[in-house]
Amino acid sequence: MHISGTMDLNLYLQRIGITEMKSDFSTPSLSALRKLHRHHVLSIPFESLSIHIGEKIILDTLWIYQKIVLRKRGGFCLENNGLFLWVLQELGYQPLVLSGKVREPVTGMYGPPFDHIILTVELDCRRWLCDVGFGEGIMDPIPLEAGWEEEQDNGMFRLRVEEEEWYMEVKEDNDQWRSLYKFTLEERRFEDFREMCNFHQTSPKAFFVCKSLCSQLLPHGRLTYIGRRLISTEYTKGGKRVKTTKELSEEEIPDLLREKFGIVLSKTFVPKDEVYIPTPDGK
Repeated sequence: MHISGTMDLNLYLQRIGITEMKSDFSTPSLSALRKLHRHHVLSIPFESLSIHIGEKIILDTLWIYQKIVLRKRGGFCLENNGLFLWVLQELGYQPLVLSGKVREPVTGMYGPPFDHIILTVELDCRRWLCDVGFGEGIMDPIPLEAGWEEEQDNGMFRLRVEEEEWYMEVKEDNDQWRSLYKFTLEERRFEDFREMCNFHQTSPKAFFVCKSLCSQLLPHGRLTYIGRRLISTEYTKGGKRVKTTKELSEEEIPDLLREKFGIVLSKTFVPKDEVYIPTPDGK
């Protein structure tokens, strides 16, 4: 498929609430990276709505840019981190691409290779992990260092290493650590994720196919629409979470998506919240 158009970095910056591209972004720096990362996750939703309006998700940077920046949508990990990859490249960061496997909370099983895309950049003699495409992930970049532990505005996170596998973990309310995903440091290419991009939007064993989802990180909380529910999460000190759930009628959902997430869908939307039972390695 041929996709025509151009990409404007300034329009991306406006999309994430940065109105002036001045000296802050003239050269790569940790402060600029933090600003970009935080603004992205606070402005662009993590969502699977395309799948539930019959819109094919294309692993193409221009297509993703047009969807997220021009059409004011969000996306799942390959879209959000794929767009962020382009942004970092444009600004001279020389990002590397890594492959992750997402852990399913109920079964504890991990997905297949290329299940999740992660980025790293090297700055100030340290390597930094960036991830703007995980629903309950980090708000700010974190050092790629074994045992690193950090409280951010949306929770307590740490990196743990076993042999050659790295684990991104979040602290639960019971003070136990829960793995979000695992990854290795083997460098990948964005194109390597094409098969899993198709799996995530077509397989009945894919989470995004089973759930119509839209989630937006807030400065001290998260708002998540899923199926016919709206879940509000408040983050408190120490990584604690307070959740409230509101049931929705099907008629309320389009207005909610527009008012709470800034999303207007162009096609008929079918809400979905089916039981999700993954199999090992997503097969």
